[in-house]
Amino acid sequence: MTDLPDTDTPLASEDLLQLREQFKQAPIGILRTTVDGRILVANQAFAEMLGYASFHEFSRLTQQNITDLYEDPDSRKELVEIVERQQDSPTHFESCWKRKDNSVFPCRIHVRPSVDKNGKVLYYNGFVEDITYRKSIEKELLAGGERYRSVFENTGAGTIIIEKDTTISLANTGFANLICYSKDEIEGKMKWTAVIAKQDDLNRMLNYHIKRRDSVDKAPIEYEFTLKDRHGNHKDVFLRVDMIVGTDCSVASLIDITSLKSVKRNLRESESRLKGIVEAFDGYIYICTADFQLVYMNNKLKKKTEPKIGHHLGRDRCHLRIFGLDSPCSWCPQKKVFQGATSAIEFQHPGDNRWYYAVSSPIYEEENLVSQTQTVLIDIHERKLSEIALKEREIYLQKENLRLRENIGDRYKFGTIIGKSRAMQHIYELILRAAATDASVIIYGESGTGKELVAREIHKMSDRREHTFLPVNCGAIPGQLMESEFFGYRKGAFTGADLDKRGYFAESDHGTLFLDELGEIDEAMQVKLLRVLEGRGYTPLGGLEPIMPDVRIISATNSNLRPMLENGSMREDFFYRIHIIPINLPPLRERLDDIPLLLEHFMAKHGKGHPTRHLTGHDLDKLMQHDWPGNVRELENTIQRFLNLNVLEFAGPCVTCNVSGKNPKSHSQAPQTRPLRQATRQFEKEHLLQQLEACRWNRTLTAKILGIQRKTLYLKMKQLNLTSPIE
Repeated sequence: MTDLPDTDTPLASEDLLQLREQFKQAPIGILRTTVDGRILVANQAFAEMLGYASFHEFSRLTQQNITDLYEDPDSRKELVEIVERQQDSPTHFESCWKRKDNSVFPCRIHVRPSVDKNGKVLYYNGFVEDITYRKSIEKELLAGGERYRSVFENTGAGTIIIEKDTTISLANTGFANLICYSKDEIEGKMKWTAVIAKQDDLNRMLNYHIKRRDSVDKAPIEYEFTLKDRHGNHKDVFLRVDMIVGTDCSVASLIDITSLKSVKRNLRESESRLKGIVEAFDGYIYICTADFQLVYMNNKLKKKTEPKIGHHLGRDRCHLRIFGLDSPCSWCPQKKVFQGATSAIEFQHPGDNRWYYAVSSPIYEEENLVSQTQTVLIDIHERKLSEIALKEREIYLQKENLRLRENIGDRYKFGTIIGKSRAMQHIYELILRAAATDASVIIYGESGTGKELVAREIHKMSDRREHTFLPVNCGAIPGQLMESEFFGYRKGAFTGADLDKRGYFAESDHGTLFLDELGEIDEAMQVKLLRVLEGRGYTPLGGLEPIMPDVRIISATNSNLRPMLENGSMREDFFYRIHIIPINLPPLRERLDDIPLLLEHFMAKHGKGHPTRHLTGHDLDKLMQHDWPGNVRELENTIQRFLNLNVLEFAGPCVTCNVSGKNPKSHSQAPQTRPLRQATRQFEKEHLLQQLEACRWNRTLTAKILGIQRKTLYLKMKQLNLTSPIE
């Protein structure tokens, strides 16, 4: 780099050295050129500006002419012309130069010529600044200004800038359209107070305007007022206004909410009508979020689920508040509803055990976004019970129909029960009906009438037929052992309890427990049995966990339980639990027509291995005339004695017939000996003939007296060759 040229003013050597040092270290580029552009001297900053390490490197790599640095060479020619026109003052000029790597950067050039005494230009002194950063700032500012103006114009709302004196200094097209004025008519000429429709709004907004500028109290930045446009039309407007920092001006955005207000009014009216409908609705309505949080309940549901003191609606979850459950309901369709589907379901409320019909539908926050679910509950308990009863009735009828078909071929016999009388036909019907249900049955009847046989047939015909039928004689169990016998015990429950023992309920689980002689159960045990009958189960002696058995109870007694109820030896609640389906077995003396069938059955049952025995017609008369206090059991025992001893003998004081001896009533005439079937046929013929003659051969009346169908009477008459004497 060359030395600095001489100056007009002589300098001391020390000053000259200092000047040269400043020249080298100056932060901007400094150079001197000849008139034709040859560079005479330049500092380090100038070389670095062009991308060189030093001016010496720049001198070696270039032709050292300033014109070569200009992106546009004509720019220097233009600069020189300006300098020559104003020689006495410096010239400022912006241009673009090329660096060492041919990249272009903007620069600002300050030039002043050096002239001789005659005004001739000797050389040019120049100062060069790299203004790349400044240009980028200017460009960003320009772009920012454009963006600001664009935002101001395109906010989507009417926007204005308000001066301290309420003049509107700037307005966008949105505001102009809102009040139906042009921007030229507004900006700098109109005050915002001119567009306020109501005096109350004007007073309030002027107060805010002053407070916003002069008071420490903050004025609200958002509120609503009524605006009037050029044509006097009133519009509801939402305003947001705040101060521009560092100025007395404020900027305000106005949105026309006239239609929104109208919609809100209509919505309030609709909500009012809907609320009236909802509150008049005879059901329950609630709305909840995805996390089961309740946000709405109608008054009827609020009253039904009144929370405890300290609880609030916003803190309750639907499964806890409405259904009393700690976790979401098992039937809850929330996942399905939040996917956009509507769900309808019937369920039983765990709190009041009533049946409800629930319709859950989605509530949309946006077009495809479900934010909440709405559920309508309708009490359908009575209808549901009717439906269940109808279904049970249908199942019952199907089962009964099946059982009737299975037994319709032979109504003289029902399983192991023998009898064709009208009373026994009624018993068969009761057995079928009892077998079709799972309700408790109690069988009344004298000793020996076959109560256990009836119980077994009910069990065999029921759905429990594959499981245990366990008969228990309650009168044979000591009172102190009754609880352990029924419920069992655990090892160590008492002295001598070396092993666990299963009780009657455990042994007959899923089957039938037949309690004979029910009246022998004491009151303390009745309470414990009642607990089982009510579905609360039992606990074995020495046990801790309750057991819930699935057992059907069929009980029987030969006593009248009513006196026991009256004297308190039988609890009413226990009685009504077991007295659901009563069956009254008739004594044998009230169904004498069944004796021939029973005789034939017992003779076949017990006659194997014995000599052939035959009953005479006289014997049959004796059997028919006997009172049978021991009922069917006594008849069976009598037949067994006859088959073993060949003696027809009744229990207790009664007539005894020696079959091989003389008739006590007629020693001169021995009874005719014949097979039982023949004797029975003869007795039946004589009995029918006697009844027909008594009714003067009126077949309808005879059939009614005999308890048989008229068609059956005709068949019997044909089989026995009985004809009317007048035919």
